[in-house]
Amino acid sequence: MNEKKLDMLGFGNPFQDLIVELDKLPPTNVNIRMRNYCFQGGGNVPTATVAAGVLGLRCAIMGVAGGDMFGHASLGDFAYNHVDTSHLLLDPGKRTDFCVCVSEREINGKEFISKPGDYRALEIADLDEAFIKSAKILHIGDMLTPAKFQAADWIHEAGGKVSIDAAYYRPDIYENYRYLDIFIASETYYNSMCEALGNMTCEEAARYIHARGPEIVIFTLGENGCEGVYGADAAYFQLPAFKVDAIDSTGAGDVFHGAFIAAKIKGMTNEQACCYASTAAAIKCTRLGARHGMPTDKECRAFLQERGI
Repeated sequence: MNEKKLDMLGFGNPFQDLIVELDKLPPTNVNIRMRNYCFQGGGNVPTATVAAGVLGLRCAIMGVAGGDMFGHASLGDFAYNHVDTSHLLLDPGKRTDFCVCVSEREINGKEFISKPGDYRALEIADLDEAFIKSAKILHIGDMLTPAKFQAADWIHEAGGKVSIDAAYYRPDIYENYRYLDIFIASETYYNSMCEALGNMTCEEAARYIHARGPEIVIFTLGENGCEGVYGADAAYFQLPAFKVDAIDSTGAGDVFHGAFIAAKIKGMTNEQACCYASTAAAIKCTRLGARHGMPTDKECRAFLQERGI
């Protein structure tokens, strides 16, 4: 790619998360003690953007948050993690997205209880064309607004790529595969896709999507690793997950996205990038929360070296 000011531009609105670690959820009207808790920034695209920044990329976030204390906390969190917030707007008098994330140790499970904010949407008139075109990769989580389509058009005009975190199987995503270059989907997306189109293997699902536009298609499957296809000949690959003593998987998929983009910017092949991203996600799972649990590039490389990779 031509030299750019930014490596990655995330287009997504920040959450504020409260992470609560329990042995298990209590029965009704029973008071139990937490193992641990922490407040930190959240949201799939913002978290992926922070992960890429922690791993050494030049990153920026674009979106809207409320003008409340959580919105201001988001600004501080991004700045601490070296993410440019010059195009993150705070909507005065409005509330930021908020989520309580419960991590259950006994079942290695998690629950999310969220309340969307009431801020306005980012509009095309808010966009800075030159700033968007200065990025190598635009990372998004949906195609729900005209501003997302405009940003995708501009990034492509400038020779950049569009990456998506396809967490859920929705029309705004599956009707717009042609806009996407790097398509990384969750197991939830895969299962819903099979319900809608008929049962297929993960490889068949990846080839179906690849034929409709994206040059890289990956499904992340939790403990079952990841698999996908890439390139003009749709080369298939499959990688197992790393085994770790996990305490919280919150944000692991988001970290995978940010780490994959970081690896590609660093010049790794697609399969090397998946291995690197799996490493970052595995390390994160050994720590509470997504932001606080993010590993550095040095930690990822040490993890791989310990395993002879």
